[in-house]
Amino acid sequence: MADKGPKVAAGRIQLVGESSAVSRLELFLDLIFVFAFVTVTAMAAADLTVANLLHAGVLLILLWSCWLSYAWVGNAVRVDRGVMPAVMFGLAAIVLVMGANLQEAFADKPGGLPGPLLFVICYLIIRIGTLLILTILTRSTPGHRPGLAQLWLPLTVAAVVLLAAALLPRPLGEGSAAGEWVRFGLLLLAVVVEYGGSMAMRLTSWPISSVKHWTERFHLIILVAFGEVIISAGMGQGVGTGTPVSWGVVSGAVLSMLLVGVLWWTYFDIARFGAEDALERASGRARALLARDAYTFLHLPMIAGLILLSLGLKHTFNGLAFKSIQHESGLGLFALYGGVALYLVGLIAFERRSMGLLGRGPITGVALVLVLAPVAAHLPVVFGLGLLAVAVVSLVLLDRTVFRVRHRALHGTIEPVTERFSGVTPKELFLDLVYVFAFIQVTELMTAVPNARGLFEGVVVLTLLWWSWSCYAWLGSAFRTENAVARMMLLGAAASILVIAIAVPVVFADLPGGLSGPMVFVTAYGVVRGLNLVAFWMITRRDRAFRGQLVRLAVPAAVVLALLYAAVAVPQTSADPDAFQPVRSALWVAAVVVDFASGYLLNARHWLVRSAEHWADRFGLIILVALGGAIVSTGLSVTNRAISTMMVLATVLGLVLIATLWWAYFDVDATMGQRRVQSLSDGQRSRLALEAYTYAHLVMIIGIVLVALGLRKTVAEVERFHGPVGWDMPLLTLFGGVILFLLGDKLFWWRITQRIRPLRVVAILTLIALTAVCTRVSRLAGLAVLAAALTAFALAETISTRQLRQAIREPLVPESATPPLRKH
Repeated sequence: MADKGPKVAAGRIQLVGESSAVSRLELFLDLIFVFAFVTVTAMAAADLTVANLLHAGVLLILLWSCWLSYAWVGNAVRVDRGVMPAVMFGLAAIVLVMGANLQEAFADKPGGLPGPLLFVICYLIIRIGTLLILTILTRSTPGHRPGLAQLWLPLTVAAVVLLAAALLPRPLGEGSAAGEWVRFGLLLLAVVVEYGGSMAMRLTSWPISSVKHWTERFHLIILVAFGEVIISAGMGQGVGTGTPVSWGVVSGAVLSMLLVGVLWWTYFDIARFGAEDALERASGRARALLARDAYTFLHLPMIAGLILLSLGLKHTFNGLAFKSIQHESGLGLFALYGGVALYLVGLIAFERRSMGLLGRGPITGVALVLVLAPVAAHLPVVFGLGLLAVAVVSLVLLDRTVFRVRHRALHGTIEPVTERFSGVTPKELFLDLVYVFAFIQVTELMTAVPNARGLFEGVVVLTLLWWSWSCYAWLGSAFRTENAVARMMLLGAAASILVIAIAVPVVFADLPGGLSGPMVFVTAYGVVRGLNLVAFWMITRRDRAFRGQLVRLAVPAAVVLALLYAAVAVPQTSADPDAFQPVRSALWVAAVVVDFASGYLLNARHWLVRSAEHWADRFGLIILVALGGAIVSTGLSVTNRAISTMMVLATVLGLVLIATLWWAYFDVDATMGQRRVQSLSDGQRSRLALEAYTYAHLVMIIGIVLVALGLRKTVAEVERFHGPVGWDMPLLTLFGGVILFLLGDKLFWWRITQRIRPLRVVAILTLIALTAVCTRVSRLAGLAVLAAALTAFALAETISTRQLRQAIREPLVPESATPPLRKH
């Protein structure tokens, strides 16, 4: 949608219009914060004590301040235009370094940089950088923005306190209890100064340039926090570790997804749309105050509740995986039940402040959680989790029964807002975040088996996951359903994907002491595909044209499952579980071939892609979240280690590399793909969607996973390899992943334009040559050469596509046919 009114530029900074939406660059930055949230959770989970919980709470508030800085900047200026992408990527690198250093924020580890000081410096660079941007706007538009003193005074005072926190505890003994508590007190004081000072200086006079952007920004960070809960829950089982999968772990995964899914429902059912409507109806100072209270302040307890819940789930899964059935510890129970209670309290306050609504369901939920927590303390871990899930599910049941009249009335109130929404739905992005954790697990699988067999197994698993995701992407593009049954089926699919992700490390091996890993994987995969077919049937059962299409989907799916179960049933031909099994491998490959060949069995006339914007956005988002998963995977390689200069440099270079891949796809190609899909009729559109998106994007996804693998090994080993690395796996996967991503993007470009970009061909050939050159240098030097080469080609391509970029930024003609919203 085009912005209302003329666009105003402040220097080379372009201002946000009234109808501007969140850019893909901002969502990319949010995914870096996922890594920071995961690190906070891991830090508290490593030693679950009251002190560590308090430390994690202060760090979370400081991270929230950093994120808020991005939110305010993004609502004022277009961060994807002019010089802003370079600025934002630079600040994103600082966020990544800060996230990697969070575990040293209170106590420095020997052998590296001073952790507390590095944390404070990173924090101040982020805050000062964003304030400098806002200062430029204040000078260019006087009378409409707060004064400079209002912007800078709270941070200036807080900076003095933060530097004192980094330096003063040293005389007391670095790492001592007294020093850590002094540092904690000073960091807490800095938080009070910043938040209290901003309120005292009446910083609410800063206007909300775009309500759509502002609300969507917070909706996405809530979704990102839910994604962090999923990742942390899975990491409790052990990321990439060959731990046997037990019935307790499978039950915990299903209950966790049910719990997380219903909490997600409580926000995105009514609260999200009702608050947006209230903010649109407000104006001037009242709008600024509502934005400050309902979003800046009251979203923090919801985020904190989700982080606390992720800590509780991580601790619970750890108990299920490694300690069998036992009672939950006091702090573990507090994190689990307290996190849900804190989230619901924040939701109640958010609905009250934004809509004047006192939610009966959330209030009942808080009461149930508080009453059931003492009971759960005497139950085995999995039953305590189940009891919490029952308490949360009761919220939905109450809305559908006891409170149904009021609930329907509220839905009627927000219906005008929901009808305007036509993009990727929150439930689709929620499912994507679960898939990303599965992608991370595939990376870890290949990391654990760093040879050709590991690469083969990882690619096979990734390909099967991709096809199942594509089936849901097509279903969401052809039909839109927001009823309760559709949401519950999506939660079932998400739970199955979580089980698959947990089973990925043992998908080709049967470990003693648990269930068969291959059997768990194949069964869960069958559930994912079956739910997709059931959803398809429910939507199209009255349409004869789609009956044949359903058969064309179901028959190959049945063949694939038969091949996979046959692979599981084949006995091992060697006593060594790590030995290559030719028959099993052939059956897995056959399943992949059948899946992808089935795309051409579909009748293109009935393989509907009703909205080109929705279809292109869905694939763009999965590329985006996969790149975010690569960042998380890279960051995990430096956690629990003293941060050194070489590790910081390698981490920043890794982000530069990922940023250039992001730019290669989203600068021009993504928008061109959307325009091409929109220009075609149904049959041609469907064939293009199959070949340019379902097939070509798989090559890019495989490339991203290989890049994540290469970066993880490179950053982790950067201090150990100072000489030539030779033709080893980290180098080959890093360069090979980048080349494969660019080849996939080139295939995508050729399919949508029927043209070849010579510069991209030169880039691929150059990278192939550089691979041989970098076998003679160290890990860090090779990473630097790769990042520099990609940056140079990105700049050259940016210059060569300048006119095309300007042309495609013209608004698209609205489509006449968009996915219908069907309510059953």
